[in-house]
Amino acid sequence: MIPLTLAELQAPLNAQLHGQDLTIEQVSTDTRQAMPKGLFIALVGERFDAHEFADKALEQGAIALIVERKLAINVPQLVVADCRIALGQVGSYLREKLGLACCAITGSNGKTTVKEMCSAILTQSKQVLATKGNFNNDIGVPLSLLRAEPQHQVGVLELGANHIGEIAYTVNLVKPQAALINNVSDAHIEGFGDQHGVLKAKSELFLDLTAEQTAICELGSEYQAYLDKAASPAAVQHFALDNKQADFFASNINSIGLTGSRFSLHTPLGQVDVQINLAGEHNVKNAVAAAALAMAMGANLQHVQQGLASLEKVPGRVNLQSLSASINLIDDSYNANPASFNAAVDILASFEGKRFLIAGAMGEMGQQTKQVHKDLVSRALDSNISLYSYGASFDEVLAEIGQSSLGFDSHDTLVKQLIKSLEEQAGKASLVLVKGSRSTHMENVVKQLQQYYKKGLEC
Repeated sequence: MIPLTLAELQAPLNAQLHGQDLTIEQVSTDTRQAMPKGLFIALVGERFDAHEFADKALEQGAIALIVERKLAINVPQLVVADCRIALGQVGSYLREKLGLACCAITGSNGKTTVKEMCSAILTQSKQVLATKGNFNNDIGVPLSLLRAEPQHQVGVLELGANHIGEIAYTVNLVKPQAALINNVSDAHIEGFGDQHGVLKAKSELFLDLTAEQTAICELGSEYQAYLDKAASPAAVQHFALDNKQADFFASNINSIGLTGSRFSLHTPLGQVDVQINLAGEHNVKNAVAAAALAMAMGANLQHVQQGLASLEKVPGRVNLQSLSASINLIDDSYNANPASFNAAVDILASFEGKRFLIAGAMGEMGQQTKQVHKDLVSRALDSNISLYSYGASFDEVLAEIGQSSLGFDSHDTLVKQLIKSLEEQAGKASLVLVKGSRSTHMENVVKQLQQYYKKGLEC
């Protein structure tokens, strides 16, 4: 970020300054990290109050504080009504001061992949500020904006939510010139009540768009009419996998196996041949969506072609790697919901060798929990895919069909049995796909497999 003075932050934060004015060079909410010449914001949550760690922030190099009550510490302090809101206001103020043009992405699944694809495209011609990791909530989005530097020409921000109102808050901080809703499904449904609640929450991305801004959503989806109406008066563009009525669509889609796909991309500015290095037809649609968003921010066809071809692996998202000469692993462990699990099964079903789905339970599914796990188990077994599951939501379903042996109570026992099964293949081609909600920590399974096959350790 650029240096800011406490005095200039008073007005946008509606804050009282106690102590002398000075210049800060970074903003932090984490006392575990060094923050030389930093401004520490003391966030308050249900189970913590960072005001109690202000001394630690000073030890880490902070020279000023944003607090909700004046502390008995000899350091300049900006006193505000709500530190969480103040964090967002600082991020928004910095974006406005730098004049950073932004686009924003949300969706029930695929939003991080689309964000990475869009960033790769825009990077061909611009300096890009993009969301890192999972910094897509009411804390992460402001922290992403606070990484902005004068050289950044465009921001690509991912906005997530687990309750209604969260995207409405963060989109107001980002003020996107173009906004994309990738899809709407029953992900995180527990926090929204039902799928209409999910739709209402995602549509917040289109709130307050003007006629000079662009809203992008999928053509032909069951929620298209709702989103088109929500986007008014913005210019609306549509993408689709292969629907020729869309503004952006693909044709001549050819899978090149686990290494990706080739296709022709059709856009209002013409057609271009594209290759992506992520497996699955769903990633072709993600690429089409990313191209639509990037072109709304000024990218051309050459940028799209080069950017998508250059995209590096996205950790935890359909990340293909080799464990041995005969065993490939797809690390898709970052998160999961019914739609993304269906895409994972599609990838496995297209593989001709032995297929293994290592499935962590899906969280935040509310009353649909049992049904979505039952559907996944049925689809995997019907597709002749070997299932190894982890989590109580699978255990109940497996017990009902007499397949309890497919459920495991720990990562360790699951990995041991999986390795035993892989070794029984005696060099035959095998594909292992690991996936699960964040709460199941399936990335630990990936790490154990990587360690075993890299070092040959007994497991």
